[in-house]
This record gives sequence, structure tokens and C-alpha cells, in this order.
Amino acid sequence: MVSHRPLFFLLLMLSYVMYLVIGAYIFSNLEQPQEVNLREKVENLWSKFLASHRCLSEELLEDFLRSALLVRSSGVSVMRNISGLEVKWDFISSLFFTGTTLTTIGYGHPFPISMSGKIFCLFYSIIGIPFTLSFLTIAARNLLFLLRDKPVHVLHLKCNFARNKLEWIHAGVLISVLALLFFFIPAVIFYFLEENWDYVDALYFCFISLSTIGLGDYVPGDQGGQRMTALYKILVICYLLIGLVAVFLGVEILKSLLNYNQFLNLFLFGCDDSRRAEEMECDPTYDSELPFVPKHDEKTRRRLPHSASPTEKSYGSINPSFS
Repeated sequence: MVSHRPLFFLLLMLSYVMYLVIGAYIFSNLEQPQEVNLREKVENLWSKFLASHRCLSEELLEDFLRSALLVRSSGVSVMRNISGLEVKWDFISSLFFTGTTLTTIGYGHPFPISMSGKIFCLFYSIIGIPFTLSFLTIAARNLLFLLRDKPVHVLHLKCNFARNKLEWIHAGVLISVLALLFFFIPAVIFYFLEENWDYVDALYFCFISLSTIGLGDYVPGDQGGQRMTALYKILVICYLLIGLVAVFLGVEILKSLLNYNQFLNLFLFGCDDSRRAEEMECDPTYDSELPFVPKHDEKTRRRLPHSASPTEKSYGSINPSFS
């Protein structure tokens, strides 16, 4: 029988490419007009500045702005009136960097600028990223047992609801609570703590961070003059780690409800062979040294040697009690 999985995989690949193309088209139409407007504003500011400062060379101004933007991209402010205590690579800022890097959020602000820092970041991340993802996965599965499996089991014993329906209701309630605790309520907090963020920006930051996209356009604690910045960044790191566990928990719940593994098997070429091998390994009646003997196959039993079935009576010899 010809497998349809290669065709399913081809359809999946085409669907993903189409999804990328549609997203690129929508983003291009939404963002390009804003980019054109900003570019026109910069051109106007540039022309007005040069017109009011005729003694200033345009080449020197370009060199200065290029250097200033390069320094700013490294996380160092070019403003001269900032406090000298605002260092981007102190211990707390470095802890914030390691947390966002190992969770693969990676805001990109700041980033290592020294050669030794870049080399250390490579080796540190090679070990740290799998370690972090494993820790988050294990924590999420433990919470899955405590927050879903045990409550659903208790409710199933006490109520007359079908287990499948009970799992869907419990999942809806639990995911709603997680969304409230780790998206909507933190967005309100960030809205009040960050001066230039509105609520949509704060909610956008929460989703971009906990989905590990980490675009870096919004970074908490990055504004100058904020109070208790060190404590604030530590609390943000705690929020990101706990929030990622909550996201992993929600993903595990949805995967179990939607039979994600069965859906995934539709696109895997070697699914039948791997599943057959797993069934043979897990089958307690399978023995590589003895032939497989069905329990109710009497003819097969009679063909077995006495050593293979010591408890069976010998029907091929004369019973001494009747001799």
C-alpha cells in the first residue's frame, strides 16, 4: 500500500511557505508607509539642520551620526547628561543578558562587543540553552501533573462528567488563568512602570518575550532615571522564567487535547516502522529466544518442546498413570 505521507508533507511545506508569503505581504503593506513617513521626517530635519548651520560639513555630520548610532546599538547611551552609574554591563545587566540569552528570547540589547565575550557567549550558550529548555520542560510537565492530571482525576471520580469533556473544560479554565496571570496583568504593571509604553505596547512586549521571539524593540529597565533598576531587572528575569514555564504548560495541555502526536505522524515518513518497533519493545509477551505463542492456540502449544512450556501436560507421550 502506497503511503500518502510524502504528499501530506509536501502540502505542509507548501502551506508553511504560503503562510510566510502572506505574512510578508501584510507586514510590508502595514509598515512601509510608516517607514516612508519617518524617512521623510529625517530628511526634513537633516535639511533644516544643515540650513541653520552652514559652517558644518555634511560629511562630518554623517560620520558623527554613524559613530553615535553604532555606539547606541551596543547599548551605550550617547547622551552626555546621563548618570555615570548607568553601566550596561554591570552584574545585574549581565544577569539580565544571560537570562534572556539562555531562554532564547535574546533582545539583542546589549550584546557582547569584545572578541573574548563573543567566544565565551558561544560556548556558554551551547551548554546553557539545552540546559534551560530541559529545565523549563521538566518544570512544565511536573506542573502538568499537579495542575491538570490530579485535579481532572479527582473531579472525574466525584462527578459524572465524561473525562474528555472534563479535560476540555479544565484546560479552558487553566489556560485562561495563565493568560490573565502572565499576559494581561503583567501588561498593566509594565504600562505603569515604563513611561513611554501604552497598554498595547506592554501586552505586545509580554507576548513577544514569552513566545521567545524577543525582537528587542521594547526592553524593560532600559530608560534612564528609573528607580531601583537592579531590583526591577531581577523581577523581570523571574517573570520571564516563570512565564516561560507557564507557556510550556499551556502548550503541553493543548498538544494532549488536540492529539498533536497523531497529527504529527501524518507527515513522518518512517512512522509505521518506528511505531512497530516500539510496540515490539514494549510487548511483554515478545521474546527473542522463544517463538511467539498465542495463549489460546492449542495446536501451537503442542508443537513446543517440553523445555519451552514446562507447565503444559505432554500429549505426545504415554501417561505413566494409565500404563
